[in-house]
Amino acid sequence: MKSIKIYIILFIIFFISAGCVQQEMDADSFNKLLSHRNMGLAYLEEERYTDAVKEFMSFINIAPSEAFGYANAGWAYLQSPGKLDSAQIMLEQAMKLSPDNPDIAFLAAKMYELTNRTIKAIELLENTKNKYPEHVLTLYQLYEYYLQPNVALDLKKAEELLQRIAETVPGNVAAQLKLADLSIKNGHSETALFSMETVRQILPAIPTDAVSVINNAIQFLREDDTSQAMAQALMFHNLLKSTTYYKSGITELKGNSGPIPGSPIYHFMSLKNPKIDKQGTMVPVVQFVDITDKIGLSTISRANIVVPGDYDSDGDEDLFISSRSVTGSISRQFIFTNDNGVFKDISINTGINHKGQDISALTADYDNDGYLDILVLNNRRSRLYKNDGNGTFMDMAYATGIGFKSNSVQAKFIDYDLEGDLDLFIATESANQLYRNNGDGTFTDVSEKSGTIGEPVHSSDMLFGDFDDDGDVDMVVLNPAGTSRFYDNRRQGIFSDISDRAGLDFVGQPSSIVMGDYNNDGYLDIFIADLSAEHHAIFKNKGDGTFIKDKKSLAGVFGLNEFSAIQAKFADLDNDGYLDILVAGSAAESDKKKDGLILLHNDGYGKYTDASATLPSGSSPIEHIYTIDLDNDGDLDIIQINDLGQLQALRNDGGNLNNYLKIRLAGLRTGSSKNNYFGIGSKLEVKSGGLYQMQSVNKPVSHFGLGERDRADVVRVIWSNGVPQNRFIPQKNQTIVETQILKGSCPYLYAWNGTEFVFVNDVLWPSALGMPLGIMAGEPLYAFPNSTDEYLSMPGETVIPKDGKFALQFTTELWESPYLDNIKLVVLDHPDSVDVYINETFIPPPYPPFRIYSVAKKYLPLSAVDQVGNDLHNAVLFQDQDYTKHLTPASFQGITEFHDLTLDFGNLTHADSIFLFLQGWLFPTDASINVNISQSNTTNLIFPKLQVINAAGIWETVIENLGFPKGKNKTMVFDLTEKFIVADYRIRIRTNMQIYWDHIFIATDVTNRDLGMISLQPVLADLHYRGFSALSRKDFSSPHLPDYYDITTGQKWRDLTGVYTRYGDVLPLVLESDSKYVIMNAGDEISLEFTATELPELPSNWTRDFLFYNDGWLKDGDLNTAHGQTAEPLPFHGMTSYPYGHDDSYPNDPEYVNYMELYNTRQVTTDSFKNAIRNYSPSN
Repeated sequence: MKSIKIYIILFIIFFISAGCVQQEMDADSFNKLLSHRNMGLAYLEEERYTDAVKEFMSFINIAPSEAFGYANAGWAYLQSPGKLDSAQIMLEQAMKLSPDNPDIAFLAAKMYELTNRTIKAIELLENTKNKYPEHVLTLYQLYEYYLQPNVALDLKKAEELLQRIAETVPGNVAAQLKLADLSIKNGHSETALFSMETVRQILPAIPTDAVSVINNAIQFLREDDTSQAMAQALMFHNLLKSTTYYKSGITELKGNSGPIPGSPIYHFMSLKNPKIDKQGTMVPVVQFVDITDKIGLSTISRANIVVPGDYDSDGDEDLFISSRSVTGSISRQFIFTNDNGVFKDISINTGINHKGQDISALTADYDNDGYLDILVLNNRRSRLYKNDGNGTFMDMAYATGIGFKSNSVQAKFIDYDLEGDLDLFIATESANQLYRNNGDGTFTDVSEKSGTIGEPVHSSDMLFGDFDDDGDVDMVVLNPAGTSRFYDNRRQGIFSDISDRAGLDFVGQPSSIVMGDYNNDGYLDIFIADLSAEHHAIFKNKGDGTFIKDKKSLAGVFGLNEFSAIQAKFADLDNDGYLDILVAGSAAESDKKKDGLILLHNDGYGKYTDASATLPSGSSPIEHIYTIDLDNDGDLDIIQINDLGQLQALRNDGGNLNNYLKIRLAGLRTGSSKNNYFGIGSKLEVKSGGLYQMQSVNKPVSHFGLGERDRADVVRVIWSNGVPQNRFIPQKNQTIVETQILKGSCPYLYAWNGTEFVFVNDVLWPSALGMPLGIMAGEPLYAFPNSTDEYLSMPGETVIPKDGKFALQFTTELWESPYLDNIKLVVLDHPDSVDVYINETFIPPPYPPFRIYSVAKKYLPLSAVDQVGNDLHNAVLFQDQDYTKHLTPASFQGITEFHDLTLDFGNLTHADSIFLFLQGWLFPTDASINVNISQSNTTNLIFPKLQVINAAGIWETVIENLGFPKGKNKTMVFDLTEKFIVADYRIRIRTNMQIYWDHIFIATDVTNRDLGMISLQPVLADLHYRGFSALSRKDFSSPHLPDYYDITTGQKWRDLTGVYTRYGDVLPLVLESDSKYVIMNAGDEISLEFTATELPELPSNWTRDFLFYNDGWLKDGDLNTAHGQTAEPLPFHGMTSYPYGHDDSYPNDPEYVNYMELYNTRQVTTDSFKNAIRNYSPSN
C-alpha cells in the first residue's frame, strides 16, 4: 500500500500539471532552473539520491510540464531502497510528458521489472525497439529478458537482438562474444564464426595463451565442430571477462556499471533556452565548478604536466601527471585512474618512475597494440613508456633507436607517410627531428630526407592536420623567436616548405598554436596566442591551405587586450556545435585583477564574446589547460595548472544541456593495419540537421556538440589512409570500427545470364600504375608499367544473348582510374566432355604465351592438409566457392601467418605430362601496406613456393615463385611434368600470402583436340555514370562480391582529379591497343554489346564458354601511389616506367591531340567529395 506521502506527491504533480500551461521562461527563472538541474545531476554523480530528489522536485515546481525533472527524480528513486512507488509516480509522469523518449521508456521498463511486472517491461521495450531500432540499452535489456526461462525464454529472439547490437556497436567485444556463444548454442556456426573473427580483428593485444584459445575456437567453428567450438569460445569469453575493455563494453550495453541499468537524462525534452535576457545579454548555460577535492586530485602539488588518456582501456579518461620538486630540478610522475569520476593514484605499481626534469609529455599508441603509451620529454633522458595493457609500463626509448635531444620541447605522433603507423616529430630548441616508425618497434631518423628539419631555431609547438584538404597531413611549426614554418605534405615521405605563401604572418611573440574549424566551413583554421598580449589572432583557412587573418572574429573581445597568453585550446564547452576558445596566461601589469583563464564563446557566426564569467574567479596566472570529460557525462570539463603548480579540476555544469556526440575510432589491428588503432590523423565530419562540423582526430575520443538537435544524421570518417566510411544515425557514444574493404583492386565485369546481370570477374589486375613495391638502394621501387594484355574466363552459363547480342557491363567502383584501351569477347566452343581453362596467374612481364587448356579427366587430391593437420580435403574437391578456411591473419591485410597446403595425388607414374590447376582468390596488400612492409625488419611478403619430396625423403623447392591469382576466383596452371624428383606425387605449397583455395586438381592431358574459337569486337560501348554496388561476403574466407542491382549513387571516393573521357559513345576507343583509351572515374560504367547472331550453331554434345580480353592500365588513389591524386600523367604503350622515365612522354602528334580534344573533355575535381557531408540531408 502506497504511503500517504506518495499520494500527496502524486496529487501535487497532477494538480500543477493540469493547471499550468508551459510559458516561455524568463531568464531569471531559467537560471534558477539550471541551478536545480546542475545540482541534481551533481548529487546523482555523488550518489546523494535524497538531495538529488529535492533538487529535481524544485525543478518540477518551476517547470511542471518538462519531463526532465520527473525522469531524473524517478532515476534517483530507482537507486534508493524502498522508493519504487515514488519511482513509478515520477517515471510514468515523465512518460506522459515525453512518450517517445527511449531513455525515459527504458527507465520506466526497469521500474516495471523491479516491481515484478517484467511482461509489461517487455511490452514497453518492444514498442521502443520498433521506434528506435538501434537503441542499444533497449536491445540489450530485451536480450536479457529473452534469456530468462521463467519470464519469456526465446533464444532465437535473443540472438537476433544481439546481432542488431553487434551491427550498431561493432567494437563492443562483450556483445560480439555473447553473440558467438548464443549462436553456437542455437546451431548457427557461421554467425558465431563471423563474430569471433571480428573480435580477433578489433581486440587490442592479448596474452599468447588467449590467442591460442580464440584461434582454436575459430578453427573448430570453421570445421562446424560446435561442441569443441563452444568449449573454446566459453573459455576465451571467460578469459576476457576480467579485462577492463570487456567491462567497459558491458557498461555501454547497460548504461552504467551499477546494479540497475540506465543513466540520468541530461537534456530538456520541450523546454527551450531563452538565449538572452530582457537586457539583450546572453543567458549563460554553462557554469564551471571547482571539484578538485571531491574527485581525489587535491593531493597533487607543483604539477606542470597533465596528459589525459584511457590508460586502462575501461572507457573513461585517466590522468598522467608530472610534478616538480621544490627546486624544480626533479620531477615525480603519477597515474590516476578514473573510477566513475573519482581518481585513484596507482602510480606505485605502474613502473613509471624516472629522474630529471620533465619538459612535456603526450600519449599515443606508438606500437599499435591497442593500448595508450606515454612519451615523456626530459632534460636528462626522455622516456617512451610502453603500456602492456595490464596497468604497467616499460621504458622502450632506448630500444626504439630514437635519439632524443636534451633540449626537446614538444612532440607529436602522426602518420606522416600515410602507411598505417604513428611516426614521431620532436620540436627542439635547435634543429627539429622527424622519426619514421618502422613498424617493428624501432624508428628511423628521416629529418633531412623529409624536408622538415628546418632552421636551427627554437621551436615550441606544432600542428598536424590536412590544412589544404587534399587527403594528407600537413604540418605547422611554431618558432617563437623566428618565422614559423608551414610544411605541405607532398606524399612519398616528403614535405615542402611553403611558409612564404601560407599567409600565417603573425606579429608578436607566439606562445601557443591550436587548430580547429571555428566557422564550420570544413577547413582547419588556426589560432595563435601572443605572449606579448597584443596580437592574438585567428587565421581563417581559405580552403586551400592558405590563410587570412580574421580580425572581426575577436574584435568584440576586450578581455584579450593586454592578456599575456601562454596556452590556448579550441573546445566546444557548451555543446552548441561551435568551437569556443580557452586562453591561459596572465593579465598585464595594468590589470592584475583579471584572472588567468579567459573563455571566448563562439556565437555561431564566426564571432567571439568573453564568457569568462562562467569560470570560477580568483585564479592566479594559469600556465596549462586541458579539456576532458572527467565525469563522462557528455560535456568537456577543464583542468588548469597555475604558476605555482596548483592543479584545479573544473566541472562543466550545463554543457550537456545540449546534446553531444563522442566518437572513438577503432582501426583493425589484425589482418589490416591500414590505419593506426585510434585513427589518429583521420578526419571526422558530422552533419546534424543544418549543423555541419569537422575535426581532425588528434586524440582517441573526439567530442562534438549538437546543440538542441536530438542526434547526428551522419558521421563520415576519412581514415588516415584516405578511405571514407559513413555511419548514419550514430549513438551518442559511438565507436566506429574500420570496415575492411578494398579501396583499390580492379574494375568489375558483369554479364547478362538470361535473367539478370551477374558479377563474373574482376579485370585489369596485372596493371598497378605507380604502386610502390618496396625500397631498392634507398629509392622507391614501383610496379612495372606494362598494360594488362590479359584474357579472363567467363563460364558459358553467365553469358546468354539478349536480343541477339551479348551484353556486358564494365564498372569502376573502387578508388581508382582505369585506362581501357582494347576489349574483345572470345567465344570458345568445345565438346561438353571437356572443360577449358586459361592461366590467370599474376606474374610480371614478359607474360607467357596465351594458351587454352582442355581437360577431360581430373585427378583430384586424395588428401589436403595444412601445416597443423587441419583437413582441407572437402574444400578443394569442387569449384563451389566454398574456400579453404585455415588462415590465421597477421598484422597486415594480404599477409597471414606462414601456412602450408600439402596435397597427395596418389600414383601418377602412368602420366606422360602433369599439369597442376589451382583455383582460388587473393586478398591483396595495397600501396601503403607495401610501403609499411618495406620499412620493417620483421615482416616480409613470402610468395608461394612449390615443393616436392626428394630422394632423401625431404621437401625440396622446385618452383621458387608460383605467383598468385589475379584477384577473385582465378585459375593458375603449372606444368609439373619434370618437377617430381621421385615417384612421390605429394606437393606442398608454402606462403604467407592471403590466398584462399577453392578447387585443386591435376590433369595429364591438356591437348585441345576439338576447339572452336571466335573473337568478337564490341558493336556498342557507351560510357555513363552508374554508381556503386553494395558489397557482401559470405564469410571471412570469401571475397567481397558486388550486387549489380543494389546501388548507391553520389560521391564515394576522393576522385583522382583531371580530365576524363566524356560520357557517350566510346566504341572507337576500345577497338585496338593504341594508347587512345577510355579514362574512367569511380562510379562510371561502360555498357558493352557484342553481336551473337552470326555465331555458328553448336554441334550436338558441345557447349560454349567465353573469354574476356582486355588491354589497358589501372591506377588507384592510394595515398602512397605515385601520382595517385591525378589522372595524369597518362600511360602509353612503350613507356619505360611509371612514374615516367627520363625520356618518357605521352604522344603529342596531331592524331593524339585530336583524340584528347574530341574525347577527354570531362573535368573531375574533388569538390563533390569535399561537399558530400556538408550538403547531406536525410531526405536526399
